[in-house]
Amino acid sequence: MTAIDDLIRFDDDNRSDSRAGRLLDDMDTCFEAAEPNPGTTQVPSLVRASRAVAVAITAAIAVSSFILSFAALSDLARRTGSWTGWLPYLWPGIVDGAIVLATMGILATAAYPDQRKNRQFFWAMLAAGALVSIGGNALHAILPAGAPLPTALAFAVACVPPAGILGSTHAVQILWRFNPSRAEGAGAPHRRVEPPARLDQDRGQRWLALAREIHRRGRLTNHSETTLSQALWRLFEVRPQMSLRAIGEEVGVGHHDVIARIRQTATEVVRERPELVPTPVAIEGQPGLAS
Repeated sequence: MTAIDDLIRFDDDNRSDSRAGRLLDDMDTCFEAAEPNPGTTQVPSLVRASRAVAVAITAAIAVSSFILSFAALSDLARRTGSWTGWLPYLWPGIVDGAIVLATMGILATAAYPDQRKNRQFFWAMLAAGALVSIGGNALHAILPAGAPLPTALAFAVACVPPAGILGSTHAVQILWRFNPSRAEGAGAPHRRVEPPARLDQDRGQRWLALAREIHRRGRLTNHSETTLSQALWRLFEVRPQMSLRAIGEEVGVGHHDVIARIRQTATEVVRERPELVPTPVAIEGQPGLAS
């Protein structure tokens, strides 16, 4: 008798064989274990190694570039005749330090739309610092060795320190007053909706068809259908309306810009497939879908 016969054999009282039950349980366990779990995917060792090598190469390039730029700019400052001794070595620190400060300011305010004007200042500061640094290195390469700078160029070099004081002081003032927690809570207060977990899941399922259509079109595929459906429910059904940041925190995405992209993508899909939504959605130019 084969093993399959053992699995389907029943005794006289129509009770299933205990060994077959155990075998079926073991088979189910094996199949469940074979299913990949996207939440526990490990980063391949080759990817980790490439990242480590990339960071090491970047650090080496940054250090080498700083040393060469420092040597060229300090020699350029020495040729003005305005500074002697160790003072010319301060000039490259002002120029390249302004670049680093501006970059840190851009990174610190990048996630906050209300900091647009401050980011514009940091971008302008970064552009000015890069222009002076690149121009100074190029000028140092074409000037005769040891020759003093022309009067106009010496004047431009001498203007960099006071400009650095003004720019760095304003940059510190921006970063000192900038409070991410205050910026997050600056919007209109909303009543936090905390439905039961099961009800939350059920209502999110109503938007699963739209989430699948978004994936079918190759959009937002780095987020699961469950994440999209939960975000869509909060965007279009929960009232009072939640902020994008609050929705992002509840569905577990990294940034509120992701929620904005989900809303924009869903709006585009609903214009073509209004039957996918379980409740009317307000869309500009589509009065039939207005809520």
